[in-house]
Amino acid sequence: MTALPFLPHSLSARRLWPCALLLILALLAGCSAPAMAPRTAPGWEGEAQTLKRKLTITPFDDARDAQTLLSVIRLSPEGLRVVIATPTGQRLVTLIRDDEGARYTQSIMDKPPFPAKWFVQRLEWSLRSEAELQDAFQGSAWQVRDQRFEHGRVREILDGDTLIARIDTINTPVDQTHDVLTDFQIGYRMVITPFGDDNNAGETP
Repeated sequence: MTALPFLPHSLSARRLWPCALLLILALLAGCSAPAMAPRTAPGWEGEAQTLKRKLTITPFDDARDAQTLLSVIRLSPEGLRVVIATPTGQRLVTLIRDDEGARYTQSIMDKPPFPAKWFVQRLEWSLRSEAELQDAFQGSAWQVRDQRFEHGRVREILDGDTLIARIDTINTPVDQTHDVLTDFQIGYRMVITPFGDDNNAGETP
């Protein structure tokens, strides 16, 4: 198995990381207890796969700049593993979700500013099927609604009558497919764009 080519620590990475963390911290600061939906089972069906995604995070507040991070997401029957890096390739944090829950296993900070379970759940809202989320939400106030349009899927995540998040999957043109996750509770928009080659079962983040 081959390791991902994360680059050595650089001055630009040292500058970007605090900016990205401060942005996420500022977004979370207005909501001391972000809404957490009932969780799906941690495992993923089928063969293990690796997804590479660029995350461009833009707050609703125009006074704060957008930030870009890279993520390498490993989906397997055991669970989910995510590596977050700067655009230059500096590894920032590694988090895992499995039978033991969501947690950090590596970080360049003693205490990352956003909960692992919160970040993982937002990613899963865009990656899981509608049926998986419906099964997880059954018996709770949470709902998932999928609609199909010419440009792609629109998914809404609701807590009762409150719209928590919306995920737009833009699949036209095909070579520019991406997701746009709008988190109304926290107040940001995250564009999730594939990069590199996906579905490489032999690649380990």
